[in-house]
Amino acid sequence: MLYAIKANRQYKIEEDEKQKYINMGYKIAILKDGKLIYEKTENGQDKRIAELEKENRELKKELEKLKKSNKGEGK
Repeated sequence: MLYAIKANRQYKIEEDEKQKYINMGYKIAILKDGKLIYEKTENGQDKRIAELEKENRELKKELEKLKKSNKGEGK
C-alpha cells in the first residue's frame, strides 16, 4: 500500500495512481516498521527548483569573478 501525502492530506493509493498524485505535487511514501518512508520522486516543480539552484550557483561564481577583476583594476 502506498500513501500520497501533501500538507495535511494523506491518502492510501494504489500503484497505478502513483504518477497522478506525483503530478499533483504529492509525495509518495510506503509504511515500513510503523514509519512512513518517502520515495525519491521528481515532479516538474522539483526539476525547476534544481535548475534555478544551478543557475544561482553559476551567477554567484560569475559575480565573484567580476568582483575580483574590478579589484585588480583598482576600482
